[in-house]
Amino acid sequence: MSSTVHIPFEDAGPAVKDVMMLEPRSVGPDTPIAQIRETFDSPSVKLMLVTDGERFLGTVTRDDLPADDDGPIGPHVRADTPSLKPDDPVDKALELFNEREMSRIPVVTDGDRLEGLVCLNKSHEAFCIYPR
Repeated sequence: MSSTVHIPFEDAGPAVKDVMMLEPRSVGPDTPIAQIRETFDSPSVKLMLVTDGERFLGTVTRDDLPADDDGPIGPHVRADTPSLKPDDPVDKALELFNEREMSRIPVVTDGDRLEGLVCLNKSHEAFCIYPR
């Protein structure tokens, strides 16, 4: 995968689809918690997306992981994580980032299909995407 490109907010297109990472990595609900812990060892991983096929189920953060359980991640998935639609305005993403103090927001269609991920860079001054 190519390194990320940063798009300053003022240079972003009008819609979420213009600033989202395509084909974000996701895991299934049967993924072992130990594997999720290993993935979170990378400081750039802030959020795990959980899908059943193409259907978005929710997310998991480091804080959602139980201290002493090594079963599947499914029971710990947060289905209440805010999401965006590809045609939502970029301003809506910025509002969510500010209101919820988030740095990653899943992009999901009306049919619950995971389409992408909107990501802020470390300084929270630009969107990060992979070159298209």
